[in-house]
Order: sequence, then C-alpha cells, then structure tokens
Amino acid sequence: MKIFLLTFIFCSLQTLASTTNKLTLYFIPSPLGMDWSSPSTLAMSALKNRLSFKSRFMGHVFVELDCNGDKQLTGMVGKRFDYLTQLFIHERGLGVLFHSFDGGLEEKAEVEDEIKDLAQEGERINFVRYKLNQGQCLRAQTYLKEYRDRNVGRYYGLANRPLYAEGSGCSAFGASFVEVVGLADQEIKDSWSQTVNIPMEFAGPPLKQEGVNFLKLMMNASRWAKEGELHRKLTFWSPDRMFQWVQNKVRETKSSTQFTTVDIDKAKGIEIDKSYLPAPEGPIWQQHLDPYLIKDQKTSSTIK
Repeated sequence: MKIFLLTFIFCSLQTLASTTNKLTLYFIPSPLGMDWSSPSTLAMSALKNRLSFKSRFMGHVFVELDCNGDKQLTGMVGKRFDYLTQLFIHERGLGVLFHSFDGGLEEKAEVEDEIKDLAQEGERINFVRYKLNQGQCLRAQTYLKEYRDRNVGRYYGLANRPLYAEGSGCSAFGASFVEVVGLADQEIKDSWSQTVNIPMEFAGPPLKQEGVNFLKLMMNASRWAKEGELHRKLTFWSPDRMFQWVQNKVRETKSSTQFTTVDIDKAKGIEIDKSYLPAPEGPIWQQHLDPYLIKDQKTSSTIK
C-alpha cells in the first residue's frame, strides 16, 4: 500500500512538472542591426538588412503559450508588407512607421519549423521563458483567443497597440502578453522599447496628407525632432533590444538568483519563475485615452 501511494505521488509530481504553465517569447534580431540614431540612418540600415537576403530582416518575435499542456505558438506578420511601394509610390516618408499593413497570425507548424532551424544554428535566436500560475496562464489564453476572435491581427504596424485592438507589430504582440500577465515592469519597458520624435517635416500619410519624397528623406532627415519642434512621438518595442536584453541576462546568470539559463539546441535563453505573483484583475482590453486619433482612410485603421 505504501509503495502504491509513493508511486502515485511520484507520478502526480512528474505530471505536474510536465504541465507547468509557461509563456515563452523568442527573439530574432535584424541580421545587421537597425540603426535608429536618425531617420536617414534608419532608412539606410533597413535597406542594408533587406539586401542581406536573410529571413526576418527587420527582426521578429514569436509567442509560445503552454497552459497545462495546451501549447499555442504564433507570431504577428505583415501579409502584404509592401513598404517600398508605400515609400516610393505613396510617398509616406516617416509616416510609414504609423502605416497599417495587411496582417495576420502565423501558423503553429510553420513557427515550430523556423524555431527549430534557427535554434540549430543558435546565433540569431534567443528567448525568455516565464513560469506562470494557472490564473496568469488562463488570462493570457483568454487574451489570445479574443485577439483571434476579434481579428485584431488584420492590421500590422509598428505603432499599433494590440491591447487597444489597433492591430500590432510582431514585437508589440509579444510584449503584450507580458503586459497581460502583469510582468511588464519598468526594466522590461526600458530595455525592450524605444522612443523617437518623428519630425512632421518628413512625415507623409497617415500623419498628414502631403507626401514626402524618399530622396528628400534620405538627404535631409539627419536627426529626430527636438521636443520644441513639431513632431509626433513614436514608442515601439524593438526585437533587437529584446534580443540584446536576453544576451545580457545570460552573461549575468552566474551572479543572479532571479533566473536560470536554458538551452534549446544551440539557442540560449533565460527562465524566470513568476508563478508566485497573483494574476492581474480587471479588463484585458484597454480604452483609447487619446481623443485625437488619426484615421488612415486607405487602410481604415485607427492609429494613435
């Protein structure tokens, strides 16, 4: 009888360990790095990354959510990421950073294959894994289901805020899960995000109706706007900064008790146990706080 009970307890513990609730974000940096020091260097670095002919030339983020063995794996992508057309034909200038492209969520099987391939090479992918409790995981699960049901992913854009149902970029989509489960502390916000002041002089639609010639942007946009100049503030989540954050944490692991390093093939990541924290209460979806919303008539997307 004692042997039976011990065996039952051991098997139950093994089952519980194998069904731990986990949220994992996979970070893929741009091949050559995105230089945000000025508008012109940004445009040039984007072109260089595009010409590298490597996958995910702007960087990317995948989301894996595992709630008691129910594993979901996806990411946000632009289905028709025609940014060159938007820059050269529609003359959006820096307004392209606020443009909404056609978007959608990636399929699990395709994401699994890509993560596997990148992990075998190891240099262009890392990850952070959060251990969650049941309440945290169910909240994230509800968010993903409603994101799909509402078709929030039909709009893809850097400035779009997923928790306001505006659509999302790939990195904002990943970060939104950390926000939903209440883990987006100040360190995460400072380390993963970046803010620049978009000079209105070089911004076309949807920020203003007048277009901006791409050559004018390249030749004259040598700096971001100062606070006293006419500008639009852009805060965004950066795959490059997310990737760098994990790299820094991996180097610190010997001196930290707050996380451990984890390997997936040759890809290195960190694991952080946040299951002791209570799941956030209140609504998942946020209300628009800015009454002066800009409407892009060509995409029917609302952008702050």
